Amino acid sequence: MHKSVMDWARVVVTEFGLQDKNTLEVGSYNVNGSVRELFSGKYVGVDIREGPGVDAVVKAGVLPFADAEFDVVVSTEMLEHDSRPWLSVKEMARVCRPGGFVLITTRGFGFGKHDYPEDYWRFSMSSMEVLVKDAGLAIIGLTEDPQEGHPGVFAACQK
Repeated sequence: MHKSVMDWARVVVTEFGLQDKNTLEVGSYNVNGSVRELFSGKYVGVDIREGPGVDAVVKAGVLPFADAEFDVVVSTEMLEHDSRPWLSVKEMARVCRPGGFVLITTRGFGFGKHDYPEDYWRFSMSSMEVLVKDAGLAIIGLTEDPQEGHPGVFAACQK
């Protein structure tokens, strides 16, 4: 995980008081850092394969949770590895309670290919806006990754 992702997540979690909320992390396989440490409430991490930080193996496009089950849904650096990110973002919105938060970071154009396990997409501010709005989420913060040489997009959304 890039330092800028952790810094951004820390600011958003603190600003909106999300630390102790019921949280789902989609794409939780810990390759090089995790936002899990920012949360103290119930926390469930899911990914498509077993590994560090993964509590359950599931596909992001068909999450096995009830509608509105989580206060916060977070997905960092996963969407570029998802063959159908539009389905996954809709699922993230579905399992987030009304008034809850969905936090997403992903890589942008110009970021190198990195298979974990596959690498399908790059995102712009405009494409992220379409994805989250189509899922019924309101953008409360949308920014590009400020870390030089690491193009990406960060979105804080509310349901």
